[in-house]
Amino acid sequence: MVNEVDYRDSTPNKFPQDYDPAKVDPRVKLRSESIRHKQKGVDVRGAIHQGLEISSVTATEAKTTALDTASRQDAVDQSQKDFEDRYNEQIAGNTDLNEVIDSRKPKDLPAYATLGERLDDLYHGQKLQLGLDLSVIEKIATKAKTINHDASVLKIGHITDLHFQKLLDTQWYGNAVLDVDHVKMFGLFADKLNVLVLNGDQVHGQEIGENGPNLTQFEGSRKVLMSRNDEVMSTADYYSGDADVFANIGNHDDGSVRWDNPLTLNELKQAYGVDSFDTYKDYAEQKVRLIVLNVFNNIGGDLKRATNSVISQSQLDWLVNDALKVPEGFVTIVFTHAPLEGFFDNKPYSDTWKNINHDLVKGVLTAFTNGVRFSDETDNGKVDADFTSQGKRDIIGVVSGHEHRDATAPEIHNGIRGIERTCSVGVGDGRVLGEFSELASDVIEIDTTKRHVKFNRIGFGTDLEFDY
Repeated sequence: MVNEVDYRDSTPNKFPQDYDPAKVDPRVKLRSESIRHKQKGVDVRGAIHQGLEISSVTATEAKTTALDTASRQDAVDQSQKDFEDRYNEQIAGNTDLNEVIDSRKPKDLPAYATLGERLDDLYHGQKLQLGLDLSVIEKIATKAKTINHDASVLKIGHITDLHFQKLLDTQWYGNAVLDVDHVKMFGLFADKLNVLVLNGDQVHGQEIGENGPNLTQFEGSRKVLMSRNDEVMSTADYYSGDADVFANIGNHDDGSVRWDNPLTLNELKQAYGVDSFDTYKDYAEQKVRLIVLNVFNNIGGDLKRATNSVISQSQLDWLVNDALKVPEGFVTIVFTHAPLEGFFDNKPYSDTWKNINHDLVKGVLTAFTNGVRFSDETDNGKVDADFTSQGKRDIIGVVSGHEHRDATAPEIHNGIRGIERTCSVGVGDGRVLGEFSELASDVIEIDTTKRHVKFNRIGFGTDLEFDY
């Protein structure tokens, strides 16, 4: 049976506006306008015919897009599932939570709070380009965390007797002379230090070879020595962050241990970029005066630094009239490369070794701490130091190296402490190159509120602390 069309509705169309005309496919729009306005039936039927075909094409395209989208989503879902399966198999299946916790703890060291902190320390050490094993860097970083962060406590990095050079010394220290990383190491403390003191014998001074048959001789010895001293100072400046850097000299830095034509004092000053090795600075917040005194101020004559320690008259005058005029409430600490004569049985090592004006310095320091007058004259110097108007002042002591040993406790002579710390160069019993024990330097804390001093040892040896 064929359905018949019944045209009974004579009213005009009143369709609701329930679609957006702007979204109609323009191809369909073109045909619908023809259906609406063409006079001839053939044209109307043609427009209807094409409109239906376009609708079919649009529907097919939509279906294809939907299928493609579904396929891609299936692929994403599968990839995610594969990832989750791999995670479950390799991580969740094979890793114990205890393993993650254990990874925070370096061997023989306290555990970090998080694994991230440990990785940060290792990254920082590598970024500093330290030529040290990662296990050594971790031990240094662990030590750095123990340093007092209180701004009222003065922190002084101290390194002595590095004996750096780039020519292997088979006669004395072997490979130990090659490692300037002992200075770079302070980069791990840079944000904690107020001061870094290089306390003499930074340079071994035996690259010359002119008096040494076991060493290679080459031209440009003075230039080489200048370069080695400059490299140590430049390295210290770079790795110490915002800390002040003060350099002292010892009996090796000028090359006189091997050479009859050593660097002059002015050449050493030039290498270190200083006007004088004798200097001082007040740290007002911590109430500390720091003094560096060069006890190898040999100028002229036949008293070579290699075997003689000379404190000149001009230095005595500087101490009495300038360096020891200390504000009230401040404590003073003094750095010298060699101990003053008499401390730790230090005396001339042979008939050719002379210590010039050591006793006068000791007398001045004793008068300074007691707030009294001291006057004396010898064949080599003269002092008249009157501290009565200034009054008594506290002194931490005289910190030195030179003898390559740690004193187990300060030694006190007439109220003055001698504090002797061992060499940075990695030689001697218990020192192993490439390990933490190769190092031996200190970060000194001075707490004037608690009247307490602590030498925090980095590397071989032990901490030293005392009240003053």
